[in-house]
Amino acid sequence: MTLKKQPSILITGANRGIGKALARCCAQKRWVTHATYRSQNNERLDKVLYYEMDVTHEEQVKQTIEAIRQRSGHLDVLVNNAGVFPEPTDCPFIDLETAWWQEALQTNVLGTFQVIRAALPLLKASQRPRIVNMSSGASSLTQRSGRRYAYGASKAALNHMTLGLADEVKQEGICVVALSPGWVKTDMGGNQAELSAKDVAEELEKTIHQLKLSHSGQFLNRFGQEGVYHW
Repeated sequence: MTLKKQPSILITGANRGIGKALARCCAQKRWVTHATYRSQNNERLDKVLYYEMDVTHEEQVKQTIEAIRQRSGHLDVLVNNAGVFPEPTDCPFIDLETAWWQEALQTNVLGTFQVIRAALPLLKASQRPRIVNMSSGASSLTQRSGRRYAYGASKAALNHMTLGLADEVKQEGICVVALSPGWVKTDMGGNQAELSAKDVAEELEKTIHQLKLSHSGQFLNRFGQEGVYHW
């Protein structure tokens, strides 16, 4: 098979945690797997194509997407996984720092916007284009659990962008969803989390593979179910 005939996927923030586990799983399932990292990672997974890219750096984003265009010619799936949780969990409002808000919004919202905008031409060249924005239950306005002010607000903004984009590009055949992986044992999720990155990645790969245009505009869990998480 040539690169152009194999299904292709771009996973941002894939040097650790869920992103890394998903990149490994997709490569094993014969996806052409493009993976970005912000900081140097010593381990390189077999059959994964790596790019140094900070989603907040617009020129790096453009250069990475151009490199993918030259390699694959299209993208079937974009997984916006790169994200930050800058503040201490349940930090009181009075103790929040401005820099935490800036970092959360810059990475989780603006960074995702920049990647999607740059990647849209490659997605439009696919026969089954899908955009997966990694969200969180902390984004919910109707099911509040704890504070998580900066992180939760950034993910709520991401969900808003997801809904708007889904409506705009549906006629072009592009599926856009928000997806929460659950509470996962990663640097962000902590050691007390319920799920392993490996198990979650396997479920995510199945869900991403099965996404259809009818799913567009939905907030899904890792199994592709709607209604578990609420806007």
